Amino acid sequence: MASNEGRIRQRAYEIWEQEGRPHGEDLKHWLLAFQEIAASVETDGQSAKKPRSRKATTADTPAKPKGATKAKGGAQSVPTTTPPPKPTKASRSVTRH
Repeated sequence: MASNEGRIRQRAYEIWEQEGRPHGEDLKHWLLAFQEIAASVETDGQSAKKPRSRKATTADTPAKPKGATKAKGGAQSVPTTTPPPKPTKASRSVTRH
């Protein structure tokens, strides 16, 4: 939006002149100009944007393996691998006092 500052400034000046150059309404003119420029940039940018890719459908996604289905009754499956062994405590070589 910083690149549009010159455009906003010019448009705010035009609005100020159209309203008869009133004193103390510069912020109002700046905000009106900002909104106009932002709206024009937004509408210009929408046509230049790339179209969104379509979402994956059920036909695009591979089927789940048979083992991946949930068991009846809400039971969870048991892992097929065993967890790694717990580390043993190393003996301390320093005596505490």
